[in-house]
Amino acid sequence: MPVATRQIAILGGTFDPVHWGHLKPVQQVAEHFHFDCIHLLPTCSPPHRQQPEALETHRLAMLEAAATLDDRFVVNDWELRQGLPSRTLPTLKHFHASCANATLYFIIGMDSLLNLPSWEHWERLFSYAHFIVLPRPGYSLSEASADVKTLLQNRQAEAKDMQTGVGKIFIADVEPINISASELRDRLRDRSSKPEFLPDPVWHYICKHNLYC
Repeated sequence: MPVATRQIAILGGTFDPVHWGHLKPVQQVAEHFHFDCIHLLPTCSPPHRQQPEALETHRLAMLEAAATLDDRFVVNDWELRQGLPSRTLPTLKHFHASCANATLYFIIGMDSLLNLPSWEHWERLFSYAHFIVLPRPGYSLSEASADVKTLLQNRQAEAKDMQTGVGKIFIADVEPINISASELRDRLRDRSSKPEFLPDPVWHYICKHNLYC
């Protein structure tokens, strides 16, 4: 097996808008993995949640604004260009094929891990990437189903054991930020001050284009 030369992380989401709750936990966990780049991948049409309020062009532009804050951030519009409901398996196949000799890390929240057995072709996902699980307020491994517990028994690993290969799961111990995009959108109806968890470049873009009013 070729030795991996790059460490590539993938963070998908609606990003409506992108905020520090998305970005800071990923930056913290990156210290364990030394990512060369972190792909910020906006979903086209999320299958498990309400549809985005902002247009795709605005969601991309807000991510581009946020990407100026960290040289490792790369905005990737692959799922948007597919024009289909976003599914994880085709996405991971795409990255696996296009990022030769790289170790891939797919970043999800604890809420997604607990719901993973409901995802399409979920057992096949581990053939293409490692998984990093970030904490989410209100979600705990104590709620895990038998399928998820078995998955962790077989695949959970430490960061040092995930520099190559695929299929392992790392449960990150980082501080979650208790904010959601829906809460931010509610706060943004009032333009009197910048919400605490919104990066400055994103705030400036939202104000300039009069979003979420």
